[in-house]
Amino acid sequence: MFRLPLLIAFLLCTASAAAQPASFSMRTESARLDGQDVHVDVFLPRADPPDGVAILAHGFARDRSRHRALGEALAAAGVIAVIPDLPHIVDYWRNGAALAELANALESGALGLPPVQRSHLVLIGTSAGGVATLLAAAELPGLAGWIGLDPVDRTGTAVHAASQLTSPAVVLLAEPSGCNLFGSGRSIARAVPWLLRSTMLHGASHCDFEGPTNKFCKVMCGASSSQMQVHARQEVVRAAVEMLRGPADTGPRQAGSVLPSSRGPDEEAEDDR
Repeated sequence: MFRLPLLIAFLLCTASAAAQPASFSMRTESARLDGQDVHVDVFLPRADPPDGVAILAHGFARDRSRHRALGEALAAAGVIAVIPDLPHIVDYWRNGAALAELANALESGALGLPPVQRSHLVLIGTSAGGVATLLAAAELPGLAGWIGLDPVDRTGTAVHAASQLTSPAVVLLAEPSGCNLFGSGRSIARAVPWLLRSTMLHGASHCDFEGPTNKFCKVMCGASSSQMQVHARQEVVRAAVEMLRGPADTGPRQAGSVLPSSRGPDEEAEDDR
């Protein structure tokens, strides 16, 4: 009998939690990017107004579903997340052009969203998607920022694009492995003029930047853990919100402006590992 009040309290708390509305909603739209019809997932915060918009790009031979958890986390933090299926499997340059096309469309109002100023737009990409978003970001001066998630460049293209970037950047890295060309993202980070930070997530695999990932990635690129996936998402959300809300010591970015070099205090230590 004395346990009955505890049971009632538990049931009431459970019912209350279930009755709470989700902090975001999701819908799938269709778009035409670089001449191809693709699907785009849009994660919308319940809070209004949102902090801005993040475009997310998946890795090689993956699809938009691999960033579902990150889309949810960004939306819960107040950022609209737009996640397209990239139109090309291995073409960095055409995928980059497609992402720039999407960014321009969002500036004009697309996917049922109100127009977004470029200064409230962040590009985020994983692996090969990191290179595609970097190519796009280099052509879009005035962005809030670019976030590379263990970016992998098999051509040398990304280092040149990184040197042309005029927006702040954050690069998150997994442990060196064959899937990230044994840490090729470090060279990309070094080339960025305005690098806020480059962070090695020690113990992370290439797959930890996906959510959900799958057995294929784990077999090819190393084991993943839910704890590390959560940690990686938290770091991405922190970087995106920081870029969209803006550091307190800088004024508004102007398209084409020259930005100062800024590296995190642990940058050299991380790159030298």
